[in-house]
Amino acid sequence: MIYNYYIDKRKNNKLDDFIDIHLEHPIETTNYEYLKVKLCDFKFLNNIFNISSNLMNNQFNIRRYSKTYTYVWGGSELFLTDEGFFDDQNALLVSEVVDATQHKSTITYDNTSLTYYNTATITDDTQSYWENILNDTPDTNRKMELQDSYVNFIEITSDERISSFDCIFYRDNSISSPVSIDIVLKKYNTLSGFWDNIDIQTLSFAILNVNEEQISASFSAVDIGNSISPAPNDKYRITSNTGSIPFPLYIIKLQVDKQIPVYDSGTINTPVEHTITIPDGFYKSSNFKTTLNDLLSSYKLTATIDQYNNKLKISNDNPTFVPTIEDLIDDNYQLDLIIPNIQNMLENWGINNSHQTYIPVPFNSYYESDTHINLINLSKIIITTDLNFQNKTHNEIIKGNEIHRGFGNILAWIDTDEAPYTCIKYRNYEDLTYRIENRHITTIRLRFYNEKSQPLILDNSLLHLQIIKYQKKSY
Repeated sequence: MIYNYYIDKRKNNKLDDFIDIHLEHPIETTNYEYLKVKLCDFKFLNNIFNISSNLMNNQFNIRRYSKTYTYVWGGSELFLTDEGFFDDQNALLVSEVVDATQHKSTITYDNTSLTYYNTATITDDTQSYWENILNDTPDTNRKMELQDSYVNFIEITSDERISSFDCIFYRDNSISSPVSIDIVLKKYNTLSGFWDNIDIQTLSFAILNVNEEQISASFSAVDIGNSISPAPNDKYRITSNTGSIPFPLYIIKLQVDKQIPVYDSGTINTPVEHTITIPDGFYKSSNFKTTLNDLLSSYKLTATIDQYNNKLKISNDNPTFVPTIEDLIDDNYQLDLIIPNIQNMLENWGINNSHQTYIPVPFNSYYESDTHINLINLSKIIITTDLNFQNKTHNEIIKGNEIHRGFGNILAWIDTDEAPYTCIKYRNYEDLTYRIENRHITTIRLRFYNEKSQPLILDNSLLHLQIIKYQKKSY
Protein backbone atom coordinates (compact mmCIF):
# COMPACT_ATOMS: atom_id res chain seq x y z
CA MET A 1 0.00 0.00 0.00
CA ILE A 2 1.28 3.46 -0.91
CA TYR A 3 0.38 6.62 0.99
CA ASN A 4 0.98 9.76 -1.10
CA TYR A 5 1.45 13.23 0.33
CA TYR A 6 1.54 16.28 -1.92
CA ILE A 7 2.63 19.30 0.10
CA ASP A 8 2.80 23.02 -0.60
CA LYS A 9 4.95 24.41 2.21
CA ARG A 10 3.31 27.82 1.98
CA LYS A 11 0.03 26.50 3.37
CA ASN A 12 1.08 25.77 6.94
CA ASN A 13 4.82 26.30 7.37
CA LYS A 14 5.77 29.15 5.04
CA LEU A 15 8.23 30.86 7.41
CA ASP A 16 9.49 27.76 9.21
CA ASP A 17 12.60 25.73 8.63
CA PHE A 18 10.47 22.58 8.59
CA ILE A 19 7.29 21.06 7.22
CA ASP A 20 4.89 19.11 9.37
CA ILE A 21 2.83 16.60 7.45
CA HIS A 22 -0.23 15.76 9.49
CA LEU A 23 -1.66 12.45 8.42
CA GLU A 24 -5.39 12.33 8.00
CA HIS A 25 -5.31 8.77 9.30
CA PRO A 26 -2.46 7.21 11.28
CA ILE A 27 -0.29 4.65 9.57
CA GLU A 28 0.20 1.51 11.61
CA THR A 29 1.95 -1.77 10.94
CA THR A 30 1.50 -5.25 12.26
CA ASN A 31 4.29 -7.64 13.08
CA TYR A 32 4.34 -8.93 9.50
CA GLU A 33 4.53 -5.46 7.91
CA TYR A 34 7.16 -2.73 7.58
CA LEU A 35 7.36 0.77 6.09
CA LYS A 36 9.58 2.68 3.70
CA VAL A 37 9.74 6.41 2.99
CA LYS A 38 10.41 7.90 -0.40
CA LEU A 39 10.84 11.54 -1.48
CA CYS A 40 9.53 11.41 -5.03
CA ASP A 41 10.17 14.98 -6.09
CA PHE A 42 10.88 18.39 -4.69
CA LYS A 43 10.92 21.90 -6.15
CA PHE A 44 11.48 25.41 -4.86
CA LEU A 45 12.36 28.87 -6.15
CA ASN A 46 15.99 29.69 -5.37
CA ASN A 47 15.38 32.93 -3.47
CA ILE A 48 17.56 32.19 -0.44
CA PHE A 49 20.12 34.99 -0.20
CA ASN A 50 23.76 34.00 0.14
CA ILE A 51 24.28 36.77 2.72
CA SER A 52 21.47 37.23 5.21
CA SER A 53 20.50 37.42 8.85
CA ASN A 54 19.13 33.89 8.57
CA LEU A 55 22.56 32.60 7.62
CA MET A 56 24.16 34.78 10.33
CA ASN A 57 26.81 36.05 7.91
CA ASN A 58 25.59 39.62 7.40
CA GLN A 59 27.06 41.39 10.43
CA PHE A 60 30.53 42.23 11.63
CA ASN A 61 31.92 44.90 13.93
CA ILE A 62 34.43 47.71 13.80
CA ARG A 63 36.26 48.44 17.03
CA ARG A 64 37.14 52.09 16.81
CA TYR A 65 39.52 53.96 19.06
CA SER A 66 39.33 57.73 18.95
CA LYS A 67 41.96 60.10 20.28
CA THR A 68 41.20 63.47 21.85
CA TYR A 69 43.66 66.33 21.91
CA THR A 70 43.73 69.41 24.11
CA TYR A 71 45.63 72.61 23.61
CA VAL A 72 46.80 75.78 25.28
CA TRP A 73 47.66 79.06 23.66
CA GLY A 74 51.39 79.47 23.69
CA GLY A 75 54.39 80.02 21.54
CA SER A 76 54.13 82.13 18.44
CA GLU A 77 54.72 82.09 14.73
CA LEU A 78 55.22 84.75 12.13
CA PHE A 79 51.86 85.93 10.93
CA LEU A 80 52.00 89.29 9.19
CA THR A 81 54.48 89.53 6.31
CA ASP A 82 54.26 90.92 2.81
CA GLU A 83 52.97 87.60 1.50
CA GLY A 84 49.71 88.23 -0.31
CA PHE A 85 50.03 91.99 0.06
CA PHE A 86 53.06 92.69 -2.16
CA ASP A 87 54.93 90.91 -4.94
CA ASP A 88 58.69 90.40 -5.27
CA GLN A 89 59.01 93.86 -6.78
CA ASN A 90 57.21 95.37 -3.76
CA ALA A 91 54.17 96.23 -5.85
CA LEU A 92 50.76 95.91 -4.23
CA LEU A 93 48.85 92.74 -5.06
CA VAL A 94 45.67 93.88 -3.33
CA SER A 95 43.46 96.88 -3.82
CA GLU A 96 44.20 100.01 -1.83
CA VAL A 97 41.08 101.78 -0.59
CA VAL A 98 41.76 105.47 0.07
CA ASP A 99 39.35 107.68 2.00
CA ALA A 100 40.72 111.20 1.57
CA THR A 101 38.09 112.74 3.84
CA GLN A 102 39.18 110.50 6.70
CA HIS A 103 42.84 110.68 5.65
CA LYS A 104 43.24 106.93 5.63
CA SER A 105 44.30 104.17 3.25
CA THR A 106 43.45 100.49 3.75
CA ILE A 107 44.82 97.29 2.24
CA THR A 108 43.25 93.91 2.97
CA TYR A 109 44.36 90.34 2.40
CA ASP A 110 42.46 87.31 3.62
CA ASN A 111 41.36 88.07 7.21
CA THR A 112 43.70 90.98 7.89
CA SER A 113 43.32 94.68 7.15
CA LEU A 114 46.00 97.34 7.53
CA THR A 115 44.99 101.00 7.71
CA TYR A 116 47.37 103.93 7.52
CA TYR A 117 46.26 107.28 8.93
CA ASN A 118 48.06 110.50 7.98
CA THR A 119 46.14 113.76 8.17
CA ALA A 120 48.92 115.68 6.45
CA THR A 121 49.51 113.61 3.33
CA ILE A 122 46.48 111.38 2.60
CA THR A 123 44.44 113.90 0.68
CA ASP A 124 43.98 112.33 -2.77
CA ASP A 125 42.00 109.12 -3.25
CA THR A 126 43.67 108.52 -6.61
CA GLN A 127 47.11 108.13 -5.06
CA SER A 128 48.80 105.18 -3.36
CA TYR A 129 50.18 105.62 0.15
CA TRP A 130 51.33 102.15 1.17
CA GLU A 131 54.94 101.01 0.94
CA ASN A 132 56.13 97.47 1.52
CA ILE A 133 57.22 97.81 5.11
CA LEU A 134 56.00 94.22 5.72
CA ASN A 135 59.09 92.65 4.18
CA ASP A 136 61.50 91.04 6.61
CA THR A 137 64.38 92.94 5.03
CA PRO A 138 63.82 96.64 5.68
CA ASP A 139 64.72 99.16 2.99
CA THR A 140 64.93 102.86 3.75
CA ASN A 141 63.47 103.53 0.31
CA ARG A 142 60.29 101.87 1.60
CA LYS A 143 59.18 104.01 4.49
CA MET A 144 55.93 105.32 5.91
CA GLU A 145 55.76 108.40 8.07
CA LEU A 146 54.60 107.78 11.62
CA GLN A 147 55.15 111.23 13.13
CA ASP A 148 56.06 114.75 12.03
CA SER A 149 53.98 117.82 12.66
CA TYR A 150 51.06 115.44 13.24
CA VAL A 151 50.83 112.14 15.06
CA ASN A 152 49.88 109.43 12.60
CA PHE A 153 49.30 105.73 13.15
CA ILE A 154 48.97 102.30 11.57
CA GLU A 155 46.01 100.14 12.52
CA ILE A 156 45.92 96.33 12.26
CA THR A 157 42.65 94.38 12.28
CA SER A 158 42.67 90.56 12.19
CA ASP A 159 40.84 87.57 13.56
CA GLU A 160 44.12 85.96 14.62
CA ARG A 161 45.43 86.02 18.19
CA ILE A 162 48.19 88.58 17.68
CA SER A 163 50.89 88.24 20.30
CA SER A 164 53.71 90.63 19.40
CA PHE A 165 54.97 93.22 16.93
CA ASP A 166 58.45 93.57 15.47
CA CYS A 167 59.22 97.05 14.13
CA ILE A 168 62.11 99.15 12.89
CA PHE A 169 61.86 102.95 13.09
CA TYR A 170 63.97 105.31 11.05
CA ARG A 171 65.04 108.92 10.83
CA ASP A 172 66.89 110.50 7.90
CA ASN A 173 67.59 113.98 9.35
CA SER A 174 70.60 114.97 11.36
CA ILE A 175 70.10 115.77 15.04
CA SER A 176 72.29 117.88 17.29
CA SER A 177 70.96 116.55 20.58
CA PRO A 178 69.44 113.22 21.71
CA VAL A 179 65.72 112.74 21.07
CA SER A 180 63.43 110.28 22.87
CA ILE A 181 60.10 109.23 21.37
CA ASP A 182 57.47 107.05 23.00
CA ILE A 183 55.86 104.56 20.61
CA VAL A 184 52.63 103.10 21.91
CA LEU A 185 50.85 99.83 21.07
CA LYS A 186 47.13 100.22 21.65
CA LYS A 187 44.26 97.75 21.63
CA TYR A 188 40.65 98.66 21.07
CA ASN A 189 38.41 98.01 24.06
CA THR A 190 35.05 96.85 22.77
CA LEU A 191 33.43 97.36 26.17
CA SER A 192 34.51 100.92 26.79
CA GLY A 193 34.85 102.03 23.19
CA PHE A 194 38.31 103.45 23.93
CA TRP A 195 41.83 102.43 22.99
CA ASP A 196 43.89 100.93 25.84
CA ASN A 197 47.65 101.41 25.99
CA ILE A 198 49.11 97.95 26.40
CA ASP A 199 52.81 98.46 25.62
CA ILE A 200 55.07 101.52 25.34
CA GLN A 201 58.61 101.48 23.96
CA THR A 202 60.88 104.53 24.14
CA LEU A 203 63.08 105.14 21.12
CA SER A 204 66.27 106.98 22.00
CA PHE A 205 67.85 108.60 18.96
CA ALA A 206 71.28 109.61 20.26
CA ILE A 207 73.69 109.53 17.32
CA LEU A 208 74.42 113.19 16.72
CA ASN A 209 75.23 114.91 13.46
CA VAL A 210 74.46 111.76 11.45
CA ASN A 211 71.67 111.81 8.90
CA GLU A 212 70.37 108.25 9.35
CA GLU A 213 69.58 106.09 12.35
CA GLN A 214 67.44 102.90 12.75
CA ILE A 215 66.03 101.58 15.99
CA SER A 216 64.33 98.19 16.44
CA ALA A 217 61.51 97.76 18.92
CA SER A 218 59.28 94.88 19.90
CA PHE A 219 55.83 95.21 21.41
CA SER A 220 53.87 92.65 23.36
CA ALA A 221 50.13 92.28 22.91
CA VAL A 222 49.88 91.22 26.57
CA ASP A 223 50.02 94.09 29.00
CA ILE A 224 52.32 94.05 32.04
CA GLY A 225 49.46 93.35 34.44
CA ASN A 226 48.30 90.51 32.21
CA SER A 227 44.79 91.93 32.31
CA ILE A 228 44.71 92.11 28.53
CA SER A 229 45.63 89.05 26.50
CA PRO A 230 45.46 88.22 22.81
CA ALA A 231 42.10 87.30 21.39
CA PRO A 232 40.69 86.98 17.90
CA ASN A 233 39.06 89.98 16.18
CA ASP A 234 41.14 92.55 18.04
CA LYS A 235 42.23 95.93 16.66
CA TYR A 236 45.70 97.28 17.33
CA ARG A 237 47.32 100.63 16.67
CA ILE A 238 50.95 101.65 16.54
CA THR A 239 51.37 105.36 17.15
CA SER A 240 53.36 107.91 19.11
CA ASN A 241 52.31 109.88 22.13
CA THR A 242 55.25 112.28 21.98
CA GLY A 243 53.94 115.72 21.15
CA SER A 244 56.64 117.20 18.94
CA ILE A 245 59.91 115.95 17.47
CA PRO A 246 62.51 117.76 15.33
CA PHE A 247 62.40 115.33 12.39
CA PRO A 248 59.99 113.05 10.52
CA LEU A 249 59.83 109.59 12.10
CA TYR A 250 59.29 106.68 9.74
CA ILE A 251 58.51 103.02 10.15
CA ILE A 252 60.40 100.80 7.68
CA LYS A 253 59.54 97.37 9.06
CA LEU A 254 56.31 96.03 10.50
CA GLN A 255 55.91 92.33 11.16
CA VAL A 256 53.55 90.56 13.53
CA ASP A 257 53.59 87.26 15.38
CA LYS A 258 50.47 85.40 16.40
CA GLN A 259 49.81 83.01 19.23
CA ILE A 260 49.43 79.41 18.18
CA PRO A 261 47.67 76.55 19.90
CA VAL A 262 50.08 74.06 21.43
CA TYR A 263 48.55 70.59 21.39
CA ASP A 264 49.25 67.75 23.76
CA SER A 265 50.01 64.23 22.55
CA GLY A 266 46.36 63.24 22.85
CA THR A 267 44.44 60.78 24.98
CA ILE A 268 43.23 57.48 23.55
CA ASN A 269 39.58 57.05 24.39
CA THR A 270 37.79 53.86 25.38
CA PRO A 271 37.06 51.94 22.18
CA VAL A 272 33.55 51.70 20.82
CA GLU A 273 32.32 48.76 18.79
CA HIS A 274 30.07 49.57 15.85
CA THR A 275 27.96 46.89 14.23
CA ILE A 276 28.09 46.86 10.43
CA THR A 277 25.12 45.17 8.77
CA ILE A 278 25.35 44.01 5.18
CA PRO A 279 21.85 44.18 3.66
CA ASP A 280 20.39 40.76 2.94
CA GLY A 281 20.82 39.85 -0.71
CA PHE A 282 22.55 37.93 -3.43
CA TYR A 283 26.20 38.91 -3.64
CA LYS A 284 29.04 38.32 -6.03
CA SER A 285 32.51 39.79 -5.63
CA SER A 286 31.72 43.08 -7.39
CA ASN A 287 28.65 44.15 -5.43
CA PHE A 288 30.08 42.66 -2.23
CA LYS A 289 33.07 45.00 -2.59
CA THR A 290 30.84 47.97 -3.47
CA THR A 291 28.57 47.37 -0.50
CA LEU A 292 31.49 47.10 1.90
CA ASN A 293 32.88 50.38 0.61
CA ASP A 294 29.56 52.13 1.19
CA LEU A 295 29.37 50.75 4.74
CA LEU A 296 32.99 51.54 5.59
CA SER A 297 33.24 55.01 4.06
CA SER A 298 32.81 56.86 7.37
CA TYR A 299 35.79 54.92 8.75
CA LYS A 300 37.86 55.75 5.64
CA LEU A 301 38.36 52.05 4.98
CA THR A 302 38.35 50.81 1.40
CA ALA A 303 37.65 47.28 0.21
CA THR A 304 39.25 45.86 -2.92
CA ILE A 305 39.31 42.35 -4.36
CA ASP A 306 42.39 41.14 -6.20
CA GLN A 307 41.48 40.26 -9.78
CA TYR A 308 43.92 37.33 -9.88
CA ASN A 309 43.53 35.56 -6.55
CA ASN A 310 40.16 36.95 -5.37
CA LYS A 311 41.59 37.94 -1.99
CA LEU A 312 39.82 40.67 -0.06
CA LYS A 313 41.89 43.65 1.01
CA ILE A 314 40.73 46.30 3.49
CA SER A 315 42.89 49.43 3.29
CA ASN A 316 43.10 52.13 5.94
CA ASP A 317 43.01 55.41 4.02
CA ASN A 318 42.88 57.74 7.01
CA PRO A 319 45.29 60.65 6.56
CA THR A 320 47.67 61.69 9.29
CA PHE A 321 45.48 63.52 11.75
CA VAL A 322 46.52 67.06 12.56
CA PRO A 323 44.44 68.57 15.38
CA THR A 324 42.94 71.99 14.91
CA ILE A 325 40.91 74.17 17.23
CA GLU A 326 37.81 73.18 15.26
CA ASP A 327 38.64 69.47 15.24
CA LEU A 328 40.33 67.99 18.31
CA ILE A 329 39.17 64.39 17.92
CA ASP A 330 40.82 61.84 15.67
CA ASP A 331 37.78 59.62 15.20
CA ASN A 332 39.64 56.80 13.44
CA TYR A 333 42.83 56.68 15.47
CA GLN A 334 42.81 52.88 15.48
CA LEU A 335 40.44 50.53 13.66
CA ASP A 336 40.02 46.81 14.20
CA LEU A 337 37.80 44.41 12.28
CA ILE A 338 35.79 41.98 14.38
CA ILE A 339 34.68 39.08 12.20
CA PRO A 340 32.51 36.53 14.05
CA ASN A 341 34.06 33.10 14.45
CA ILE A 342 31.39 31.56 12.28
CA GLN A 343 32.61 29.09 9.70
CA ASN A 344 30.60 30.24 6.72
CA MET A 345 31.37 33.91 7.39
CA LEU A 346 35.07 33.16 7.66
CA GLU A 347 34.81 31.50 4.27
CA ASN A 348 32.98 34.55 2.92
CA TRP A 349 35.93 36.72 3.92
CA GLY A 350 38.67 34.26 2.97
CA ILE A 351 39.84 33.66 6.54
CA ASN A 352 41.03 30.12 7.18
CA ASN A 353 43.15 29.23 10.21
CA SER A 354 44.22 32.73 11.20
CA HIS A 355 40.99 33.89 12.82
CA GLN A 356 41.52 36.35 15.62
CA THR A 357 39.02 38.28 17.66
CA TYR A 358 40.39 41.66 16.64
CA ILE A 359 42.00 42.17 13.25
CA PRO A 360 43.86 45.50 13.12
CA VAL A 361 43.77 47.50 9.91
CA PRO A 362 47.04 49.42 10.15
CA PHE A 363 47.18 53.12 9.47
CA ASN A 364 48.36 53.81 5.93
CA SER A 365 48.35 50.08 5.29
CA TYR A 366 45.85 47.24 4.88
CA TYR A 367 44.55 43.89 6.01
CA GLU A 368 44.41 41.09 3.43
CA SER A 369 42.48 37.84 3.72
CA ASP A 370 44.31 34.53 3.92
CA THR A 371 42.76 33.16 0.79
CA HIS A 372 40.04 33.85 -1.78
CA ILE A 373 36.60 34.95 -0.72
CA ASN A 374 33.83 32.40 -0.97
CA LEU A 375 30.31 33.78 -1.26
CA ILE A 376 28.64 30.43 -1.93
CA ASN A 377 26.60 29.65 1.14
CA LEU A 378 24.13 27.31 -0.44
CA SER A 379 25.44 24.65 -2.79
CA LYS A 380 23.22 21.93 -1.31
CA ILE A 381 19.85 21.59 0.32
CA ILE A 382 19.66 18.71 2.73
CA ILE A 383 16.20 17.39 3.52
CA THR A 384 15.95 15.33 6.69
CA THR A 385 13.15 13.57 8.48
CA ASP A 386 12.31 12.59 12.02
CA LEU A 387 11.36 9.12 10.86
CA ASN A 388 13.53 6.39 12.33
CA PHE A 389 15.61 4.79 9.56
CA GLN A 390 16.58 1.19 9.93
CA ASN A 391 20.01 2.03 8.52
CA LYS A 392 20.96 5.42 9.89
CA THR A 393 22.41 7.89 7.44
CA HIS A 394 25.96 9.05 8.11
CA ASN A 395 27.20 12.62 7.61
CA GLU A 396 30.33 14.63 8.26
CA ILE A 397 28.90 18.12 7.78
CA ILE A 398 30.79 21.14 9.11
CA LYS A 399 29.10 23.63 11.40
CA GLY A 400 28.45 26.89 9.59
CA ASN A 401 27.36 29.02 12.54
CA GLU A 402 26.12 28.85 16.09
CA ILE A 403 22.57 27.93 15.09
CA HIS A 404 23.69 24.68 13.46
CA ARG A 405 21.77 21.58 14.38
CA GLY A 406 22.42 17.91 14.36
CA PHE A 407 20.79 16.07 11.47
CA GLY A 408 18.09 13.48 11.52
CA ASN A 409 18.02 10.96 8.75
CA ILE A 410 18.73 12.43 5.32
CA LEU A 411 16.12 11.94 2.63
CA ALA A 412 17.79 13.99 -0.13
CA TRP A 413 20.98 15.88 -0.93
CA ILE A 414 20.09 18.37 -3.67
CA ASP A 415 22.28 20.64 -5.77
CA THR A 416 21.32 24.29 -5.40
CA ASP A 417 24.25 26.16 -6.96
CA GLU A 418 22.04 27.65 -9.62
CA ALA A 419 21.56 31.29 -10.54
CA PRO A 420 19.32 33.31 -8.18
CA TYR A 421 15.61 33.06 -8.81
CA THR A 422 15.82 29.85 -10.79
CA CYS A 423 13.85 26.77 -9.82
CA ILE A 424 15.69 24.02 -7.99
CA LYS A 425 14.23 20.66 -9.01
CA TYR A 426 14.77 17.20 -7.62
CA ARG A 427 13.35 14.03 -9.09
CA ASN A 428 13.99 10.67 -7.47
CA TYR A 429 15.11 8.94 -10.63
CA GLU A 430 17.11 6.41 -8.64
CA ASP A 431 13.91 5.36 -6.90
CA LEU A 432 15.58 5.70 -3.51
CA THR A 433 13.58 4.47 -0.55
CA TYR A 434 14.52 4.08 3.09
CA ARG A 435 13.18 1.44 5.40
CA ILE A 436 11.96 2.88 8.68
CA GLU A 437 11.41 1.34 12.08
CA ASN A 438 8.33 3.36 12.93
CA ARG A 439 5.25 1.24 13.65
CA HIS A 440 2.81 4.07 14.21
CA ILE A 441 2.93 7.41 12.31
CA THR A 442 0.61 10.37 12.80
CA THR A 443 2.94 13.25 11.85
CA ILE A 444 6.01 13.45 9.67
CA ARG A 445 8.41 16.35 10.08
CA LEU A 446 10.87 17.31 7.34
CA ARG A 447 13.65 19.81 7.98
CA PHE A 448 15.81 21.77 5.57
CA TYR A 449 19.52 22.58 5.91
CA ASN A 450 22.36 23.79 3.80
CA GLU A 451 25.66 21.95 3.57
CA LYS A 452 26.92 23.78 6.67
CA SER A 453 24.26 22.38 8.97
CA GLN A 454 22.36 25.68 9.06
CA PRO A 455 18.57 25.51 9.10
CA LEU A 456 16.98 27.04 6.02
CA ILE A 457 13.68 28.84 5.92
CA LEU A 458 12.13 28.05 2.58
CA ASP A 459 9.17 30.32 2.02
CA ASN A 460 8.14 28.23 -0.96
CA SER A 461 8.47 24.57 -1.91
CA LEU A 462 6.44 21.79 -3.34
CA LEU A 463 7.14 18.14 -2.60
CA HIS A 464 5.74 14.70 -3.10
CA LEU A 465 6.39 12.18 -0.31
CA GLN A 466 5.36 8.56 -0.12
CA ILE A 467 5.05 6.12 2.76
CA ILE A 468 5.00 2.58 1.40
CA LYS A 469 3.79 -0.43 3.38
CA TYR A 470 5.37 -3.82 2.62
CA GLN A 471 4.70 -7.37 3.71
CA LYS A 472 7.56 -9.19 5.38
CA LYS A 473 8.60 -12.23 3.38
CA SER A 474 8.70 -14.51 6.40
CA TYR A 475 4.93 -14.25 6.75
